[in-house]
Amino acid sequence: MIKIRNLELALNGKKILRDIDLDIPDGKWSCLVGPNGAGKTTLLKVLLGSAPYSGSVRSNDVEVFRNHQRNVAFVPQQPQIPQGISVSEYVMLGRSKKDGWGNESEKSRDFVASILEQTHLYGMQRQLVSHLSGGEMQRTLIARALAQEPELILLDEPTSALDLHHQIEVLNNLQFLQERGVTIISTMHDITLAAMYADRIIVMQDGRVLADGASSEIIHSPELRTAFDNRINVYTLDSGRPVVIARKDEKDEK
Repeated sequence: MIKIRNLELALNGKKILRDIDLDIPDGKWSCLVGPNGAGKTTLLKVLLGSAPYSGSVRSNDVEVFRNHQRNVAFVPQQPQIPQGISVSEYVMLGRSKKDGWGNESEKSRDFVASILEQTHLYGMQRQLVSHLSGGEMQRTLIARALAQEPELILLDEPTSALDLHHQIEVLNNLQFLQERGVTIISTMHDITLAAMYADRIIVMQDGRVLADGASSEIIHSPELRTAFDNRINVYTLDSGRPVVIARKDEKDEK
């Protein structure tokens, strides 16, 4: 369980996160949704332990800031990739904490090969990461995170550069991890996909949490509409699955 109490964070005198109290359960998929500038990415960095804050953020009763004992994988939107590194080498970095860089075991090499196949990267393992397309890069980032076998995986818009087919593949892979006890916390702009995959949805606006609860409840909540200035509509398909669609302004409909 990650327990967040009285969390606040300011940058250059401007509050980015404020008055956040949350309990994030282990082994579940929690998804942060909200408009741009809501503080979602900053909250991920706090949970990673890389951003200073006031208040308390504790995982297993230990404060997370600069706690290097945790096995946490992070998939950012804009990664910093070392020059001249191949896809297989980059994914293998996920094993460095277990084996040490350059000392990977045969078991780790076999495991990385299975990850490359699982993420449809096996045929391009010798390509330089810097030469990949946006979608291939996203799959490579996620492959490295999977190779790490983390207890917690944090993902900032994991499907943003992917076509629909690869979006579903990536999310299915993450769900496979979650079903085996890995805690997942992600941000997602596609609220329909968030409701399909996440156990819980956390709605953010202006650095605050407006609502937190089961996806099936939050997707129909007034707080979700409030976060998006009441410019979304939620429809329910015959299958019972909700679909979120942006609403056009009246002036756009004329």
